[in-house]
Amino acid sequence: MLQSHDHTGAILPADVNMLAAVFTEILTDKGLRRDCEAAELIARRLISVYQSGHRERGELLKMATDD
Repeated sequence: MLQSHDHTGAILPADVNMLAAVFTEILTDKGLRRDCEAAELIARRLISVYQSGHRERGELLKMATDD
């Protein structure tokens, strides 16, 4: 029998959509383009925060932009 796991470490399609929306919101708020170095750093931080267990939109927005 297969076991169900709540947290497999995988980023599922719905998660990707949510992360993309948060990323776009951050870039819009900061007036950044997707292809700049600052955007790449934000994307890395956003994924890292997500992988550390933070799944709420507000947490992601705050933690991905904290300097």
